[in-house]
Amino acid sequence: MPFLSRVQQFVQTRLYRFIPTERLIARVAQNNRPAALNALRERRAFQDGALEAVDWSSSQLNRALLSSCRLARASFAQAQLQGAYMAYSDLRQANFEGANLADAHLREANLADARLREANLAGANFARADLRRAVLTAADLSQANLWRTDLRGADLTDAAMIGCQISDVKTDAATTLPNGKAGGAAVDWREFTVGTRANPD
Repeated sequence: MPFLSRVQQFVQTRLYRFIPTERLIARVAQNNRPAALNALRERRAFQDGALEAVDWSSSQLNRALLSSCRLARASFAQAQLQGAYMAYSDLRQANFEGANLADAHLREANLADARLREANLAGANFARADLRRAVLTAADLSQANLWRTDLRGADLTDAAMIGCQISDVKTDAATTLPNGKAGGAAVDWREFTVGTRANPD
C-alpha cells in the first residue's frame, strides 16, 4: 500500500473513533471502507455482538478482514466477499445466498444453519469449518477446500464440486448429496469432484 494511502487510512481510522457503531457499519456496507473496519475492530465491535444480525446485503467487502468475529444471523446476501478473511468467525444462521465468496478463507468458521444457496464458493477454504445443516443448494464449490469439514445435515443438492478437495468430512443420513441422495459414512466424493458436470441441455 502506498505511503499516502496508509496515512490517509490512519487519519480516517482516528476520525471514525467518534462515529457511532451503527454509522460505521453503514459506511462499511456502502463500499468496503477499510478504515471503518479498523475503527470497528478497535472498539471490539467484532466480539461484543454489535455485528450480529447486521444486514450487509449487496455490500462490497472483497478482501475484508473479518476473522474471529461474532456475525451470527448477519445477512451477506448478494454481497461481494471475494478473498475475504473470515476464519474462526461465528457465522451461525448467516445468509450468504447469491454471495461471491470465491477464494474466501473460512477455516474453522461456525456456519451451522447458514444459507449459502447459489453462492460462489469456488476456491474457498472451509477446512475444519462447521457446516451442519447449512443450505448449499446450487452453490459453486469447485476447487474449494473441505478438509475435515462437518457436513452433517447439510444440503448440497445440485452443488458444483469439480476439483473440490474433500477428505475426512463428517456426513450423516441427513446430508443431501449433489445428486439428491442421502449421505452417510461411505460417500465416494469422486463422483462429484472428478471430471465435468453433465450439460443439462
